[in-house]
Amino acid sequence: MSTQERDYLFIMFVEIVDFTKLRELLPKHLTWLTRKVEDGRIVVTGGLSEEDGSEGNRALAILRASSLQAAQDLVVDDPFFVEGVCRLTFRQYTPRMHAEIFGRIFSGERSKAVSPRVL
Repeated sequence: MSTQERDYLFIMFVEIVDFTKLRELLPKHLTWLTRKVEDGRIVVTGGLSEEDGSEGNRALAILRASSLQAAQDLVVDDPFFVEGVCRLTFRQYTPRMHAEIFGRIFSGERSKAVSPRVL
């Protein structure tokens, strides 16, 4: 991503719809996912548990991209997406306040850095 492009954050909600294909494609997906995290386009990702703590069929990721279309384009070669393992929903996320360390990841002009207090 060019340093001249503005980064926006997007939350990608993931719903797993085919667990059989998931197990088969997991190694390829993890290789793909690792590359996206290493290049900084995926900031964080992980599964969402159900209220009772059990494993659910949902996950989420926070992505950095210059637009909604660019965020959606990040996944076009994800084996899970290509093979229909999951359904994806994207929402732009605008932080309003963040811990200073988060500012190294995303320096949004509308988000205020807050220094953590030492207790």
